[in-house]
Amino acid sequence: VPSGGAPVSPRRRRGCETEVVTHDAVRHCSFSTERLLVDEWHRQAIRFDLDLTSVVGDILTAATTSELPPEWRGDFDAERAQSWIDARDLESPTLLAVESETALIVGLLILFAAADDLDPQTVDLRTGYVLAESAWGRGFASELVAGLIEWSRSEASIRTISAGVAPSNEASAQVLLKNGFELTAAPGSERLYQISL
Repeated sequence: VPSGGAPVSPRRRRGCETEVVTHDAVRHCSFSTERLLVDEWHRQAIRFDLDLTSVVGDILTAATTSELPPEWRGDFDAERAQSWIDARDLESPTLLAVESETALIVGLLILFAAADDLDPQTVDLRTGYVLAESAWGRGFASELVAGLIEWSRSEASIRTISAGVAPSNEASAQVLLKNGFELTAAPGSERLYQISL
């Protein structure tokens, strides 16, 4: 199963308020790996002359979203895909992974930065990914996660990376474990994996 689950919530409690934290480093995340070029999805749409609504609709299918939160499951027509893009743009950076040699659309990587309660200069990076069905079984998930880890290590403000995975999504759990993540919590319908940098 290709999806890495939904990102762990970027919200934290402070008194009675819930605060969404953004961070410049995460907003400007861009990296490449041996086979992938990963950048903010609107920049990628311009770079590769893509219709982002169609790309998102092609990536988010009943099969690729089956392990995601209920409101993200199912097929995405143009209207639903555009609404999903608009919602993600308001919440957090979303990156589009493209195979550099063939321009194959590989998938999406969603990022949130949550400020550390003990050290406001550092952040915990929360992430989730969804791979297009055409990219399944080719090792792209591991390469994408490894590239994110490498990029994060170059950002002094990022302390940890966390990802939530549905208990039934063993393939994504293995991708995270292979890349050095450890299971830190298993609250109900989601397992939380984390790596310290």
